Amino acid sequence: MLQEISVKNLALIDEIRLEFDPGFNVLTGETGAGKSIIIDALSLALGGRFSSEMLRSGAESVTVEAVFLVENSAPLKKYLESIGVQIGPDKTLIIQREIGASSKNRCRVNGQLVTVLTLSKLGEYLLDIHGQHEHQSLLFSDKQLELLDEYCGSFCLRVKEELAEVYRKYQDMEKEYHSLQQNEADLARKIELLEFQVKEISDAKLVIGEDEDLMKEREILGASEKLYEAAVASYQALYEDSSGGQAAVELLGAATRSLEQVAGIDPRLEQILNSLQEAACQVEDVSRELRSYQGEIQFNPERLAVIEERLEEINRLKRKYGPTIAEILLYADKCSQELAGISNREERSKQLEEELVKIKARLGELAETLNRHRQLGAQKLEQAIVQQLSELNMEKTQFKISLTQVEKPEGIPFKGKTVEVSANGADRVEFQVAPNPGEGLKPMAKIASGGELSRIMLALKSILAELDQIPTMVFDEIDVGIGGRTAQAVAEKLLLIGQSRQVICVTHLPQIGSLAKRHFFIEKKVVGNRTEVAVRVLSMNERVEELSRMLGGAQVTDTTRQHAREMLMLAERLRLKKVGHIHQEKLT
Repeated sequence: MLQEISVKNLALIDEIRLEFDPGFNVLTGETGAGKSIIIDALSLALGGRFSSEMLRSGAESVTVEAVFLVENSAPLKKYLESIGVQIGPDKTLIIQREIGASSKNRCRVNGQLVTVLTLSKLGEYLLDIHGQHEHQSLLFSDKQLELLDEYCGSFCLRVKEELAEVYRKYQDMEKEYHSLQQNEADLARKIELLEFQVKEISDAKLVIGEDEDLMKEREILGASEKLYEAAVASYQALYEDSSGGQAAVELLGAATRSLEQVAGIDPRLEQILNSLQEAACQVEDVSRELRSYQGEIQFNPERLAVIEERLEEINRLKRKYGPTIAEILLYADKCSQELAGISNREERSKQLEEELVKIKARLGELAETLNRHRQLGAQKLEQAIVQQLSELNMEKTQFKISLTQVEKPEGIPFKGKTVEVSANGADRVEFQVAPNPGEGLKPMAKIASGGELSRIMLALKSILAELDQIPTMVFDEIDVGIGGRTAQAVAEKLLLIGQSRQVICVTHLPQIGSLAKRHFFIEKKVVGNRTEVAVRVLSMNERVEELSRMLGGAQVTDTTRQHAREMLMLAERLRLKKVGHIHQEKLT
């Protein structure tokens, strides 16, 4: 049950806080006063979509906080445990959502950070919001089927879920099977292309890393003259200077001999002499290596041409099949696998034919099981809706749920015939109605008026809410298209629903407004040159004035005030008669 909601910076709302009655609450006000903004705030608190237009001008963020009392809801408590949210001894659940101008969300449940998706899931357990135009969805077959399955219960929904999974597998099999049956000429061309690609790559005899080795060798061969000249010059400088000077080896030898003559006199020269001798040996070694290197240098333009040709072949294959040799070889493997698959297509095609027969049979079994439960559920739902409609001033209305199938030669087996199937099964659902005696049943989309649709949806919501045990039901102008005795019947239905669960209703009808236990009035005000939406709970006298406005429009007279007082007194008597208690506040 929703205890209270606080809203900051939403559209025309600066800051408001509302406390709700556990029973029947209404929100009224002039057209355009912003009644539906409260419903928008509730929707946002429970993961609803946000758009930048909802942010109050000049504000940095929208903040919504909703406080719920959680009592006997085992599924909700189980879900809260799964997301690690604890409920305190006061049994309250505090949901906070802050949305910045960039639509960045910060969501908390009892202080714990959660996602917007988590808020949406919580909303399924906490309340059901019926928007202004949602009853129009009753005209669509998909929505009708969804409502019927919801009424049929958890077993039906489990079968439907299993059928949907089997149907997805069936679609994948059919797609593969039809792919294998493609045009033979196209298949032959594809085989020819794959075989050419595999052969081209195979003939190249590629080795991973080969291109890098070739590029290094090409670089060395291309610089052979430079390398040779450098090696010769270095060797001459170290070992045999041809310019008339002395080579490094000779100079080191002379230096060594000079020190050998005097090293015995001063011991400090012995270490220097050792170093000089080592240097002379190293120069000798380097000289020999340079001489050997000169002999190994190749001047081979033929080898360079072969390398260039091989690299060009590798680069051509890279342009066609992949940026590296590894990826080219991987592509060849894939082509080979595809060729193997095509070669085995007849065997695979036969296998798929057998599997398709089996999976169609399974789909047929599930579709028949689903159909049986839907038939039983449809009969019970028809009776329940007719009973509800009789309480909504549609006592002579006939209501029928038609379940049919579409025959299709390539479809699934279903009760001795083959029919079309989808992820929802084989059934096509149509709600049929005859609002007036003497008229035959016709599709609801063709016959029902806006007011009738509103009442049928209210009847469905009442029935489904009992099944789901949703503690709070929110109606945003459920009374569209109705008035008079019908409006009174709808008001009484909402009153009765309000005894077993909380009802919050945006309305423009005085009949509904008069029966509420708590009446909120919404109005626009100009504060400091800015327009704001303000909300307040009406006292009994204020309710008289508001109901008078709703009855008489702009012109409120003593007559309309008297009529409003009578409506409130009749509402108290009706509550005493139907509910068993009377409002504490006296009418003055």
